Amino acid sequence: MVRSQRKHARRSGQALIEYSLILVLVTCVVLVAVITMGNQLLLTYQDIQAEVTYLGGASSDTVFTCPDTTSAVLHGHKYWCHP
Repeated sequence: MVRSQRKHARRSGQALIEYSLILVLVTCVVLVAVITMGNQLLLTYQDIQAEVTYLGGASSDTVFTCPDTTSAVLHGHKYWCHP
């Protein structure tokens, strides 16, 4: 009777370690994905912010200004504010 309880305790401890190792592996994968895709995500948010701020689009004749009152620079099809 005591032997079966020890075996069960050893098995549940082993399962707990295996689950924690899987959790660490998943965390590492997510971290690597966020680090590698973080810059692209930042650029996407900047594009969305630029679209909301400058609703006229790049094809209009309006001169776009940055929040610090300097002129925005056209790069490709979007205007960008450079610090």
